[in-house]
Amino acid sequence: MNPKTLQYIMGHSDISVTLNTYTHIGFEDAEEGEEELKRVINGE
Repeated sequence: MNPKTLQYIMGHSDISVTLNTYTHIGFEDAEEGEEELKRVINGE
């Protein structure tokens, strides 16, 4: 879920609360992010 959407739903005034509490990154997430970045750079 988009962190800003989650921030709104949870009623957090500061995005850092949302990011530090509800987001977790693993190897698969980093790998997916890398692939998305490559697509953006390549104009796909």
